[in-house]
Amino acid sequence: MTDSLTHRPNSLPDADLKPWYRYTWPWVLMTIPFAAVLFGILMIYMVTRYPDDLMVDNYYKEGMAINQSLAMDTQAHDLGVEAVLLQSDPGQIRFSINGVTDSVVVLELFHVTDRDLDRVLVLYPEPEPEPEIEVTGSNTMTYSAPDEDLAQLLRTPGIWYIQLSGADDQWRLRQRIQTPVQQLALHSQ
Repeated sequence: MTDSLTHRPNSLPDADLKPWYRYTWPWVLMTIPFAAVLFGILMIYMVTRYPDDLMVDNYYKEGMAINQSLAMDTQAHDLGVEAVLLQSDPGQIRFSINGVTDSVVVLELFHVTDRDLDRVLVLYPEPEPEPEIEVTGSNTMTYSAPDEDLAQLLRTPGIWYIQLSGADDQWRLRQRIQTPVQQLALHSQ
């Protein structure tokens, strides 16, 4: 007697005896979670490499800084501070500032979206030439500093916030500018 279980004919065709990795559907179904893992790794990398510079962590400190900034704007208005960017030699940045006689002036240039492009430069007063005619009531000083990069930066297209302030943080001039700039005048508000 023959055992019917041992001599049963194979009902599957030979093409279906391939290993699993030779079929298309397992690979299609595996690519979806694999792509999600890769996308998650990419997002973690982007978040750690390029943090969101526009977010504020401590709103109380930010509010106090805004109040101090408004006081600096008011002080600049009371002093009648005005500044004009002078055309000067390449590699030299010069501002003529009216209304202050600080020992140094801090020039800050903030890019609107990229913190890595921000620049801070300390401007020192230039020695004044002996005037041939004495002018009374003129309180204008020229401040300058050597800087090749800033002059180039003012000639390339972009949107920036420029801020001039005294070394003691008593006054400031702040304005949004779009580069390239030919003439730049900052007025107290």
